[in-house]
Amino acid sequence: MRGTDTGGAQGRLSSSAAGSPQPPAAMPGLVPGRVFALDAAQQVGVTVGDECLWAQRSLSCVLAPEVGDRVLVARVDGEAFVLAILDRLLPDTMTLSVPHARCVALSAPDIAITAEASLALRARDARLEGENVRILATSFSLVGRLATLVADLLRTTARRTETAADEMAVQAGERTTRVRGTDVSAVGTSVRRVEEVSVETAQSAVLVAKDDLRFDGTRVTVG
Repeated sequence: MRGTDTGGAQGRLSSSAAGSPQPPAAMPGLVPGRVFALDAAQQVGVTVGDECLWAQRSLSCVLAPEVGDRVLVARVDGEAFVLAILDRLLPDTMTLSVPHARCVALSAPDIAITAEASLALRARDARLEGENVRILATSFSLVGRLATLVADLLRTTARRTETAADEMAVQAGERTTRVRGTDVSAVGTSVRRVEEVSVETAQSAVLVAKDDLRFDGTRVTVG
């Protein structure tokens, strides 16, 4: 008569039970809460059940909380931290920020920012650097008290160019102007001062003066 090896079977059962995955236990200290206040020191007032406490925003909570938000609160070593925003009563405007950070850097090989309605960038000092920068727009406006363009070559191409100014000053070492069609100037008073030689060449030239026409010089040659 063969005996029953109950000890070996129990050992195999206990070993199999120990190796099987167990359902994760609830993490102690993680509870939902509701934001009731915010202060200037980035402290978040949260109600957890019947308890009101002040919590800090964790670095992982990049969405700035607002009053009324449902948040996930963690209690660690007697301190409370807001880990994430779970729900918002009026999800209209969202603000992304890193608490207590003076500089936030976003780095990736390719970054795309898409806004269906509008995009606003505001800063006291803004800088845009790139080997190739292109701005494509149906309408483009640049408004400021002072605008400075510095380049080795500045080229402007347009079907029509209009410039309006109360005063205009142009300074250049050399200047060449080419007009294929008609060049028309309408001025109140025109004064040209040439230090060395002035030459004008035309197929035909007409000078019209209503009152006086004067040629002043040490020597005047006509013809």
